[in-house]
Amino acid sequence: MTGRGPRTALLGLVAGMAGWAQAPMLQDGAVALRQARTAWTLGEAPLPPLALPSFEVGFGGAGSAGAYAPLLDGEGMGHGIQGWGLGLQGRYAAGGWSFSATLLALRSEGRTLGVLHRAALAYQWESGWRLALEQGPFAWGSGLSGGDLLGDSARPFPRLSLASPEAPLPFGRWRAEVFLGQLERDRPIPAWIPDRAARVAAQTSGWDLHRPDLVGGLLRATFGTQVEASLGAVTMTGGRGALGQPAPAAAARTTTLADLSVRVPALARLVHAQGASFHVSRSAAPEDRSITLDPPRDLGGLRLVWEGWEVGVEYAGAASPPAAPTFTQPAHLAGFSTYGDPLGPAFGRDAVTRTVELGLPLPLEGQGRLRVVRATAALDHPAGTGSWFAQGDVQWRTPTGRIGGSIASRRDEFPGSPARWGWTFSVFQSFRVF
Repeated sequence: MTGRGPRTALLGLVAGMAGWAQAPMLQDGAVALRQARTAWTLGEAPLPPLALPSFEVGFGGAGSAGAYAPLLDGEGMGHGIQGWGLGLQGRYAAGGWSFSATLLALRSEGRTLGVLHRAALAYQWESGWRLALEQGPFAWGSGLSGGDLLGDSARPFPRLSLASPEAPLPFGRWRAEVFLGQLERDRPIPAWIPDRAARVAAQTSGWDLHRPDLVGGLLRATFGTQVEASLGAVTMTGGRGALGQPAPAAAARTTTLADLSVRVPALARLVHAQGASFHVSRSAAPEDRSITLDPPRDLGGLRLVWEGWEVGVEYAGAASPPAAPTFTQPAHLAGFSTYGDPLGPAFGRDAVTRTVELGLPLPLEGQGRLRVVRATAALDHPAGTGSWFAQGDVQWRTPTGRIGGSIASRRDEFPGSPARWGWTFSVFQSFRVF
């Protein structure tokens, strides 16, 4: 016991250092999810939220221009949230209750907008059950560019969630989470969706459904100390048409996921790393609400962690594109997206992606992360585009708080046409009050 305490503290510090390179406050939710993934690779429990009250203030901004470029782990910054201004972030916990919120006041295009970016009012029983009214990012899936079911690149949406404690059942330890949430009323048709022209035309004709509901569930199982598996599904349903009529049952759509993560201590020892893990998953989003893994999208990746350093590589395929849609009744034309960003993988489900990322220490006790992605259309989609994408994240702690930012750039290649560029950024400085 005496030797485990320092080791746990050291690995917890490594996990934290590997995770916090991004714009402070604006992307703290995504950073916490990344820290939890890194801690799992290291074989340690994720760091719990601080029990003491905390409060931060700061200023900064986010924006984008040109071709669509996602901000990985961006929580909607640059697309769903734009402008320059102030931010407040606080947390308080007492007994089983906890409350946290991140509020932004941003100036953009001549107007000031107040944004409830993240929030949670939660109660956790001593048995481990947790009930929450919250708005925060997800990590349902192990992808480097966002969970393949629900990720952290899009702006968080409000939901009511219930999570169970881990329970010892046959073959392993099991836990579950379910939620009911709702998306914004007027969702833009995403720039990255393959059949965008047909969907925009249908939206102009009044076929779009507003304010859809999301219902999701995820079951996680841990087998021994090295293996974790997940099964999940999310259904988009409900909403209202342009004249207030309820959505037809046929408009509902479901996306599903089967995910497996495995720690590999032998590989870690071979390369003198502190942790190593690989992840594989299969997901599907059929043109109906059936729970199936066909047509499949397969993903596989590897993560290695050293003290202050982290390396990840990943390949994600794309399901065969469906036939060009014809919209003859109300439909969720924006698909699984919010404020123009995908709810799942950051490049959408229709792109083949090859990702390399590097987390590294920076001078003056900073931490950085570099990511390069090659994204192309599915192999049997000859009219599709290819693109190169790069993102850099940095953050430093200061005597009074934190400063950092993220910037992403994308170069789209169209057959027979000039290349198009796009970029997205977020930057923020926060000051710790207490």
